[in-house]
Amino acid sequence: MSANPNPNLANANIPWQQSILKGTSAYYSELAGAGVLRPAWAEFVNRLPATGLGEHLDGKKAALAKQIRDNGITYNVYADHAQGTSRPWSLDLLPFIIDQADWAVLQAGVAQRAQLLNAMMGDVYGPRELLSTGLLPADLVYGHSGYLPQMQGMQPPNKVWLHMVAFDLGRSPDGKWWVITHRIQAPSGLGYALENRLSISRSFTRNFRDMQIQHLAGFYRDYIDAIRRLSPKGDNARIALLTPGPYNETYFEHTYLARYLGISLVEGNDLTVRNNKVFLKTVNGLEPIDGLIRRTDDQWLDPLELREDSQLGVPGLMQSIRTGGVVMANMPGAGWLESPAIHGFMPGLGKHYLNEELLLPSVPSWWCGESPAWAQASERLNNLVIKSTGPNRRGKTMDSIMGSELDEIEKRAWLSKISQRPSQYTLQELIPLSRVPIWNGTGGIEERAMMLRLFAVTDGQGNYTVMPGGLTRVAGDQHGIVSMQKGGTSLDTWVRSGEPVERTTNLKEKLQAKDLQALRRPVSSRAAEHLFWLGRYTERASFSLRLLMRTQLLLNEEEYLDHTTLGLLHELCGKQGISDEFDPAEPKTQDELEANILERLWYKTGFDAPPAEGLAGQLNGLASVAGQLRERLSSGHWRLLNDCAKVLTEPEHARFQRILPTASLEQVQLYLLAMHGEQSDHMTRDNGWRFLQLGRQLERLCGACDCLLSLTSMPGRAGEHGLALAIALADSTITYRSRYQHRFEWLPTLDLLIFDEDAPYAIRRILYKLDIVIDRLPGDTSQIRQLFDSVYQSGEMPEGLSLEGLQPPFPAETGRKLRAWLQELLDTAYKVSDLVGAQYFRLAELPDQVIQGR
Repeated sequence: MSANPNPNLANANIPWQQSILKGTSAYYSELAGAGVLRPAWAEFVNRLPATGLGEHLDGKKAALAKQIRDNGITYNVYADHAQGTSRPWSLDLLPFIIDQADWAVLQAGVAQRAQLLNAMMGDVYGPRELLSTGLLPADLVYGHSGYLPQMQGMQPPNKVWLHMVAFDLGRSPDGKWWVITHRIQAPSGLGYALENRLSISRSFTRNFRDMQIQHLAGFYRDYIDAIRRLSPKGDNARIALLTPGPYNETYFEHTYLARYLGISLVEGNDLTVRNNKVFLKTVNGLEPIDGLIRRTDDQWLDPLELREDSQLGVPGLMQSIRTGGVVMANMPGAGWLESPAIHGFMPGLGKHYLNEELLLPSVPSWWCGESPAWAQASERLNNLVIKSTGPNRRGKTMDSIMGSELDEIEKRAWLSKISQRPSQYTLQELIPLSRVPIWNGTGGIEERAMMLRLFAVTDGQGNYTVMPGGLTRVAGDQHGIVSMQKGGTSLDTWVRSGEPVERTTNLKEKLQAKDLQALRRPVSSRAAEHLFWLGRYTERASFSLRLLMRTQLLLNEEEYLDHTTLGLLHELCGKQGISDEFDPAEPKTQDELEANILERLWYKTGFDAPPAEGLAGQLNGLASVAGQLRERLSSGHWRLLNDCAKVLTEPEHARFQRILPTASLEQVQLYLLAMHGEQSDHMTRDNGWRFLQLGRQLERLCGACDCLLSLTSMPGRAGEHGLALAIALADSTITYRSRYQHRFEWLPTLDLLIFDEDAPYAIRRILYKLDIVIDRLPGDTSQIRQLFDSVYQSGEMPEGLSLEGLQPPFPAETGRKLRAWLQELLDTAYKVSDLVGAQYFRLAELPDQVIQGR
């Protein structure tokens, strides 16, 4: 190619910086060298539009950002208080392209190193030849918190310790690739790499196809197949992905990866160990788990043998691993292999085990625990990076320190600190990382420092397969550190093939009858509980919103409400937490009630802010539950739940408001209406959905009974305003007006709120729906059925409580009987909720209910 940039670029008037095209000895440019675009990039650009390229790419970047937002792709940032605990995943538009020659070196080098690391694990926990011969210092292994003596003497199936290994690589100015870090315990990135591929390949469909970019599906299939191959049950093995939970920084990819692989996503409290076997607690009983892909670090796996304060692990899990009760990918005890000090010994270990040179060298490293290495490296601290040899016993590690950024006083302080405890520190060569182009969104190209994370998985028989792609991470600015936590971004990684690519899919070509039941994933007790509360919170928030909107209408229309209606409003608001509880002895004035409601309306931010109350608290409860159910919700449903919680975040001017914010309440109303639609029509109809419906109907029953009890608690409350309020809370105003075309009266109101078999919020209809959903709950429902039947049998009302019997005037005894029945219904709803929780959500407390045969 000529030195002149591609003509498409010139026509597009894109500022391709001269320093980029000319190249520089300070770093390796992935985009250009010797004054021309590199061949892969020239080919990529040639397939872009010849004119209007800047606008074309800006449009694609905007569409990509929308796609990420709509799909709910997030990355949790622990210290990001401005945006909360999560932010949209950062993905740049342009891919990182690896040509065939580079890939041949990377693929062979990564597979070779994965085999070496697996052999090192087997030796350290087996014959310990490395330690006895001095090829690896014993202090470096035994002194590292990642070494687990509990694993000594363990023999995993087929001697596979490491089922998946990741490596962070950087390219030096001479174009050579170096291994900078090993990621072994629970490597992250597989889910994000897949999502990046799906997003960017859609943005550049023609380029992706014509440039023969290798596909990723076969790699994921090989990964899950190898774990099944290592299980005694083979193809019938049940695999799950063990996650630390929704507060982990990469929780989105845990849910995404589990869904893509077709396996259950589980947390530690979803599992239990019985007779050294691992079981998933489901609403049907205990179901065996044969393999676990873990994303939880070693120290948290088992509170009995590791960190006793762990809430993320499973008691007895280590014993199950040792006895072969479960295949754990990766095996515990590999943390010491992540130490930067290991890199200094890798060349000798490669020759010892493989009798060959490492194809991918490690970044030059000096473990200060060896006096000669410390003496040599201390003389050139300016050119080195100071790292901790390993985490402390609480899992904490220090941030890397750049020697070049230290002044003389700081340098002397560090030299003194290292000399006091040299084994705790490792010094590594600082490699100027190569630069990759990114589209900055303002019509131009920038180059940023990059690191490439590559993944290798075992085939279960001693060999490793390398993903033909990876996760490319880019610094957040031109001089920054490559870190997603510190504002970096990611790129899709394209590997070119010199031949037609394999178009593999993870879907079976044709499902057989025997496949159908196996593909129905179980509903864990935890998921069922969260779905139950998703239903309850949705109904509770909807009731509270209708109450707030009706309260707003009454307060705006009536300058002075009568004391009876005001008391009814206050009592109902108090029951929902929208206001202080109602005290008949000290009733609030209309202005006091309105001010009290406004004070509780907003979700206040800040470290010292009180917990959210009322509607804001219920919406935040919905968002919290959504975080626990990410893998079961559509992206649209998940986004609704999270966005809705933000509507009532307190604005700066809230303290000056004197009326309820109509626009905010109407926005919440739209969100809740959409949520009802998602839950009714767009969720999988499995046992989890039935618990959601159970929660919704029980909460609906509680709201209906509470409303009628308040309405009938004092004389005069069942007047025009009181009856209209009760009808509005049952979301039945339009039905009432269209049916009766009359002012609000007692008897038609009772007909619509209690007796109507078609009105969704009528008590008889609610009881009918509860009757159906209880019948469809899994397992033995006899206790729940007995409790429910005590208040509802075949739609019959208690004697004397027919519509005719409640026609005024009726005896005072009939009124007392009505209130007693409503209170009994309310109490029964709470009892059913407690019984459901005891039977299905706290399964581990009950005797073993092991499901055999799968």
